[in-house]
Amino acid sequence: MKSGIKITVLVVMMAIGWSCDSGDSTLPAKASGVPTLVEVTAVYDPERNLHLFKTDVESIPAGWTTFKLVNASPMVHFIFLDHLPGNRTSKELLTEVSPIFQQASYLITEGKVEEAYQHFSTLPDWFGDIVFRGGPGFLSPGYTSEATLYLEPGNYVMECYIKTVDGTFHWNLGMHADFRVSNELSNAVAPENATIEIFITDEGLTVEGNPAPGDHMVAVHFQEQTPSFVQKDVHLIRLDEGVDIEDVTLWLDSMQAAGIVSTRDNPAPAVFLGGVHEMPAGNTAYFPVSLQPGDYAWISEQPVAQAVYQVFTVGSD
Repeated sequence: MKSGIKITVLVVMMAIGWSCDSGDSTLPAKASGVPTLVEVTAVYDPERNLHLFKTDVESIPAGWTTFKLVNASPMVHFIFLDHLPGNRTSKELLTEVSPIFQQASYLITEGKVEEAYQHFSTLPDWFGDIVFRGGPGFLSPGYTSEATLYLEPGNYVMECYIKTVDGTFHWNLGMHADFRVSNELSNAVAPENATIEIFITDEGLTVEGNPAPGDHMVAVHFQEQTPSFVQKDVHLIRLDEGVDIEDVTLWLDSMQAAGIVSTRDNPAPAVFLGGVHEMPAGNTAYFPVSLQPGDYAWISEQPVAQAVYQVFTVGSD
């Protein structure tokens, strides 16, 4: 589980030398070759202080799958996919892994970062076998995004590890869901209409294509990266007037007390329009964007000292 912040990667690499590797209401495979569609709505229940994913998915065929996220909550959300080893489910995740990360987050909020590191030496051995499989990126309230990616058979958990002000992760307030990818293989094919391609490597983000006004399909190619505290991903932000990109990089650093904290009054320092979370090298994921004239940036969730982003402008023609 990326149980909470990307501290999952950041600290475990330090603590145990790990790095990412590469009931049954089954949704039918698409006869047309279109990826299987999984629809998820992010909601907030203020009376019970719960963050929730509303979805009917329980089982889907293996192969190309599109996750559609509707953010009906006043906070930023996303879907992060954990491919669990063996027959494990969120039950094991929430009892054997999650408490370690939650306590570490509370310590980070208190400024006790070094003390937080100590908790990760007690992670179960099977934690290192979890594979992070991407998912729709950071998404501001009222927006909808999609991410299309290839899923192998097995048990998965979708989660959101945005934090509350006191450091509580959204998955600890209900925002997680199990689903199964069956051994049945759909005949879906990958999108073929990419107009923008992003290559993720040690050097950062290499972007090819013309970000002209209008609709685009973005292909994100995850290439080899040297094992590091936090593997790179990519998210799209809109840089409205007054937005400071440096504030966004600080907010995306989960090792900061205020990192990835989203509230109703202050969801995030910029408008997030989706993207794709990290995946093992050799994978490609896709997400559609609609660009209007203005300033934007492609940005990775990274420690602020290693901030990775590219600012660009969409013209008016």
